[in-house]
Amino acid sequence: MAVQTFDIARLTTHAVPVVPETFIAVSGMGPKDDSNGSGKTSFLIAVSLLLADPQWRLESNHGRDASGILFKPDAAGVDRAQQIPAASHGYVVGVFAHDRPDASGGREALAASGPLQGALTVWVRIAASAPYVLANWTEGIHVADAADDAERAAQADTLWQELGSASRLSAHRMADALYGNAPRCLTYLDTPLRPAVPSLLSQQMTAMEPHDIGEALIALSGMTHLLEQEAARRGKALEHAAQLEKARDEHALALADEEAVLEGVRARAAARTALEEGRHAWRRYLAACYLEAAQADRKLAADLEDKEQQVVQAQELLDGAEEKLRELTAATDLAAAAAAARQEWVDAKQVTEQAATQRTSAATRRDIIRQSMAPLRPSAGVWRGSPVADARSALEAAREVLYVARQQKADADSALSRAQRLEEAARQGRSGAAGQALEILDGHGVSAAGLMDQLQLEESVRAQWEARLWPWRDAVVVPWGQAERAREILRGLPGAQVVAADPADGTGSGGGALPQGVRSGRALAGFFGTLQKRTTALDDPPAAYDAGLSLAVVGGFQAPIAGRDARVAQAVAHRRRCEDEVSTAAEGLAAAESEFEVAEIEHKAAVAARDLAALEEQASALDEAIAEADDKATAARSAEDERHDAWEQAQNALTAHAQAVTTAKLTRDAADKTYKERAKQRTALSKARAEVSCPQWQRLWGAPAEEAAELLRATAPGTPAPRPGRLRRNVEDHLRNAYEHYGLPAGAVTGVVDEDLLLAQHLRDAFEEEEASALPRTGFDEVAAPLQIRLDGHSDKDAVEAARIASGRLLREEALAKLTRAAERSGHTLQALQDMIEHHVEGLLAQISDAFNALDRQRGGDGARLDYTSVRPEGARPWRWQVTPRWKRSPRGAFVHYRENANGAQVKVHAIQMVLAAVLADAETRGRVLILDELGNSLGEVNRKDMLAALRDVARRQHLTILGTCQDSVLVDAADVCDELLWFVHASSSDAYNQPTRTWGHDSDGKRVELTADWITAGRSHA
Repeated sequence: MAVQTFDIARLTTHAVPVVPETFIAVSGMGPKDDSNGSGKTSFLIAVSLLLADPQWRLESNHGRDASGILFKPDAAGVDRAQQIPAASHGYVVGVFAHDRPDASGGREALAASGPLQGALTVWVRIAASAPYVLANWTEGIHVADAADDAERAAQADTLWQELGSASRLSAHRMADALYGNAPRCLTYLDTPLRPAVPSLLSQQMTAMEPHDIGEALIALSGMTHLLEQEAARRGKALEHAAQLEKARDEHALALADEEAVLEGVRARAAARTALEEGRHAWRRYLAACYLEAAQADRKLAADLEDKEQQVVQAQELLDGAEEKLRELTAATDLAAAAAAARQEWVDAKQVTEQAATQRTSAATRRDIIRQSMAPLRPSAGVWRGSPVADARSALEAAREVLYVARQQKADADSALSRAQRLEEAARQGRSGAAGQALEILDGHGVSAAGLMDQLQLEESVRAQWEARLWPWRDAVVVPWGQAERAREILRGLPGAQVVAADPADGTGSGGGALPQGVRSGRALAGFFGTLQKRTTALDDPPAAYDAGLSLAVVGGFQAPIAGRDARVAQAVAHRRRCEDEVSTAAEGLAAAESEFEVAEIEHKAAVAARDLAALEEQASALDEAIAEADDKATAARSAEDERHDAWEQAQNALTAHAQAVTTAKLTRDAADKTYKERAKQRTALSKARAEVSCPQWQRLWGAPAEEAAELLRATAPGTPAPRPGRLRRNVEDHLRNAYEHYGLPAGAVTGVVDEDLLLAQHLRDAFEEEEASALPRTGFDEVAAPLQIRLDGHSDKDAVEAARIASGRLLREEALAKLTRAAERSGHTLQALQDMIEHHVEGLLAQISDAFNALDRQRGGDGARLDYTSVRPEGARPWRWQVTPRWKRSPRGAFVHYRENANGAQVKVHAIQMVLAAVLADAETRGRVLILDELGNSLGEVNRKDMLAALRDVARRQHLTILGTCQDSVLVDAADVCDELLWFVHASSSDAYNQPTRTWGHDSDGKRVELTADWITAGRSHA
C-alpha cells in the first residue's frame, strides 16, 4: 500500500502511497527539465528489492549487488565541499494490507464490507558490507512518521532495532518466508547494479534467442520452479548413472585381480584332490590285503559272535533279576503310600475350588467381550463376504483404476488439443509437411501456396489424377521467377518440394490449359502437362504408372486429397473423434470414482466383520473354558475316591512283600552263575582268534571285512577284482600327481633348503621301493604328510580367499544390480516428471499464445501467435523452450517472424503484448507486482495508447499492480489511463536528495486509504 526509503539513492524519506491492483505511471523531473535523473528508476529498484525480485539472485549472492543502491555523494553529483558521507546502510519499508473479498458493487459495497483486517510492515535493510541484505516484519504499521527528514532518518535505526531478531530473515530466506515460492515481483529494469538480461520490454527482443523468450515467459507465469525441480531431479539421475559406470569399471578390474588369485587356489585344490584319490586308492590296497588275511579268520569270528550273544543274554537275565530285587526292596513303606494317597485327595479338592474360580473369571470376561461386539454389528451387517486382504486389494485396485482413468482423461484432452491445432493449420492452408516450408518462405517474403491446398479436382477425374499427384502432396508452388530463391531459402529443410508456376509471359515448358476437371489457383498447366505425359492412368486397380521409372502409384482414395475444403473436412472428422474420446474418458473417470467409493465401504465392512469374528471366537473359547472348569471339579471328586481305594490296597500288599523278596534273591543268584560261565568261554575264543595272522592288516584297514569287500566290488561290471600290486602302483601315481600339482615333481627339490620337502622326497623314494605284498613300513598318510601340512596351511587361507572373492563378487553384483535399479528408477521418475512439466508448460504457452492473439486483435492488429518447441535437455544442460513470436502485418498476410524486417515500434508493441498475455494466462496473479522500465518508448501515438490501456485493463482484471516509468513523450497518454501517477523531482544537481514525491490517484477502498493516511501526510507542509 505504501513505500518509505532511507538513504536509498537520492530518494526522500517521505512515504509514497501505492494503489494496489492498478496501473501506476512513474515519471518526474530532473535537473535538465526532463524526466532523466529524477530518481524514478531508483524508486522501482527499491520496490523490487522490497518484493525480493528473483533477478537480484538474493539466494546466491546474498544481496551484494543490491548494496549499490545506497546513497553515494559522487553518484548523486554532490559537491565534495558539502562533506556529505556515503551511506553505510539504508532501509526500504513497505506496508501491506491483509486481503479481503473483492467488492464489485462500488464504493458503497466497499464501505459496507467492513474495515480491513489490519496491516503488516516489512523492513529491508541494505548495507555496504556483509550481511548486505536483511529483512524483518511485524503486524501493524511500524514506520517513521517524524516531522522532517533528519528526524525520520534517525527514527529508522530505532524502529529497526525494535523489531528484534526473532523474525529476522537473511537474504537467502527472505523471498520464500515473506512471499512463497512463486515470484511476488517481476521486473525489467535498465540498471547496471545487476547482470543485464535481455528484456521483452525493450528493443533487445530482436537480439533475444527463442529460448531466452521462452525462459522469460515461463518466469512471468511463475513456472520457473518446475524447471528447477526438473534440473534437480536430472542431477540425481546423472549422479546415479555415473555411480553405475564407475562400479562397472571397478568390478572389471577386481575380476582380473581375483582370477590371478584363484589360479593358485585351483592348483592347490587339484593337489588336495590327488591326495584324496591316493588316500582312496591306499584304502583299496589295504582292503585287498586285509581280505586275503581275513579269510582264515572268518570262522573264528562267527563262533565268537555267537558266544558274544550268549554272554549278552546272560547279562540281560542277571540285570532283570537285580532290577526286580531292587523294586521289591524299595516298595516296603506302605504307610508313606497311604499318606501320599490322602495328600492326593486333598490336592483334588483344591483343584475343584480352582476350577470354580476359573469359571467365574471366564464368565465375567465373556460378558465384557459380548458388550464390545455390539458396535461392530452395523458395519459388519453390510459385509458381502470378502476377506480383509481381498477388500484391501480391491480398494487398491479401485484406486489404481481411478488413477488410470484420470490419466486417460488427460491423454484424451491432450489429443483433442493437438487435433484442434491440426484443424486450424488445415483451415489456414498450412497442413502437412508443406506447412513448414510455407512458414519459412512466408518469413522471407516469397509468395507460395501448398500444391494440394490450392487444387480442386472434380469427382469424375479424381481416380485419374489423385494417384499422379500423391508423390507431390507436400510440394509448394512459387512464382516462376522466385523458384531458385525458394530453393535456396529451403536449404535447411531437406526433402522440401518446390514447384515453379508457369511464367507470366508463357515462355515456360508448359503453357496451354489445365486438364479437364482440374482447377488451380496458380498457373500450373506446364506441371500438369508434363505429369500427364510421364504417367499413364490405369483403371483396375486405379493407379498412375511412370514407364521411365517403372513406378506405379496405387490410387483409390476414399476421400478427396486435394483442396482446402477436403483437408479441413478430414481434420474436422479427426477432431470430432478426439472429442468423442474425451467424452468416453470422462464417463470412465466418473465410473472409476464410483467404484472407488464402493470399495472403501466394502473395506470398512470387511474390517468390522473380521474384528467381530475375532471377538466371537474369544467368547466361544471362554465358554469352553467354563465347561472345562466344571469337568475338572467332577474329576477331582472322583480322584478322591480312587486315592482312598489305593490306600486300602497298600495295606493288603504288606503281608505278601517278604515272600516276594526271598524269591527274587534266589533268581538273581542263578542268573549270576550262568553269566560267569559264558564269559569264560568268550575269553577262550578271543585268545584262539588272536593266534590267526591278520591283526596287523586289520589295524591298517581299520574297518570290517564287509566294507573292504564292498569297496573292492565298486568297479565296472565284468572287471576282475583288483590285485594288491596294481592298487599299490595307483597309490604311487596319485601321490606323484599331487606333488606335481603343487609344483614339486620328482627330483625337483634338489638344493631346496626346506627340511619338510627334503623329508617328503626321501619318504617317497622309500615308499616306492617297498614290496606290494609285504606289510608296509611307511603309511600313505606319513608320505603325504609334508604336502598335506602345506596344503592344510593354505586350506583356511584358500577357503577365505575363495569365500572372500565369491562374497566380494556377490556384493559387487548386488551393488551393481542396486545401482542399475536406482539408475532406472531415476530415469523413469525423471521421464515422468519431464512429461508432466512438458504437458503443463505446453498448455501454458498455448494459453499465452491465445491471449497474445486476442490482445493483438483487440488493439486492431491482424493476429499474432507463439510457435513453441520443447528441447529436452541432454546431460546437465538446461531445458530449452524455443518460443518464436509471429504476427501478421495485413489481414491476408502470413505470420511474420519476430526478427524479420521488424521496426522498433512493432517489436515494442508485441513484446508488451507477450508480457500481458503471460500474465493473463496465469490464474494466480493476485497480489503480484510487475515493474516496467522505459515504458512506451519508440511507439507511435496509436500503439502507445493501446498498450497503456491494455496495461490498465490487465492490472484490473488480474488484480495485478503494474508500475511503469514514463518518459515525457509518454506521460500525457499514461495519465489518461493510469489509476495513480507518481511524480519524482530532483530540482537541482546541487541538491543531495529529492523533493517529496507527489502522487495523484484514486483508491475506491476508503478504508484502505484511511489505514495509512496519517503516515502518508506526515512531514508534508501542504498536508
